[in-house]
Amino acid sequence: MKEILKEKNKYVLRFDSGDEIVEVLKNFCEKEKIESGFFSAFGACGELTLAYYSLDKKEYEDKNISERLEIVSLTGNIAKMNNETVVHAHGLFSDLNTKVQGGHIKRIVVSATCEMFLTVFDAKIKRGYDDNTGLNLMI
Repeated sequence: MKEILKEKNKYVLRFDSGDEIVEVLKNFCEKEKIESGFFSAFGACGELTLAYYSLDKKEYEDKNISERLEIVSLTGNIAKMNNETVVHAHGLFSDLNTKVQGGHIKRIVVSATCEMFLTVFDAKIKRGYDDNTGLNLMI
């Protein structure tokens, strides 16, 4: 990943082939002491783990995809939970035939490039476990 621009509380970041976006972004936020923010991105990926949360089972159902896809839209937020950085991301992805699929992103590996716009907040967003949903919600 390369930092293209930093202006006050805003970053433009470029992820390169082979970068796993969630992990690289988490490491970047820890290094820069970013505790909360919002991001949006687009580009291309070659490996992807999407998940759907089953509220009845209170667990994620994963779908692994290994094909080149356009990242039509990738959005998410940065928060802290138990002093650990949490990257929460969702996305839409298009295949060769422009068929779109999407969901919660657990893992995404860049195939060509991914351009991200990150806005950092001054205040801290925290997450905590919610018994009702089984999710780690913003608190």
